[in-house]
Amino acid sequence: MLILHGEDDTNVPLGQATFFHRALRHFGVEHEFVVYPREGHSFRERNHRIDLLRRTRAWFDRWLGDPASNQNRI
Repeated sequence: MLILHGEDDTNVPLGQATFFHRALRHFGVEHEFVVYPREGHSFRERNHRIDLLRRTRAWFDRWLGDPASNQNRI
C-alpha cells in the first residue's frame, strides 16, 4: 500500500491517513506513508510532483516488475 498525502488536505484530513497508516502498521501490512508539507488534495509544488511520480514508479516496479526489463521476453 502506498499512501501519499498532502499535509493541508481539506478533502481527506491528514488524521484519517495517519490513522490508516497506524492500522496498517499494527497489522503488519507492508506500506509506505509519505506526507507532503504545504500540499492540499492535489500537489502543486514541482519537487513534490516529481517525488510523487518517482515513488509511484518505484512502487509499481517493486510489486509488478519493471516493464522495460521484460521487453526482450516477448
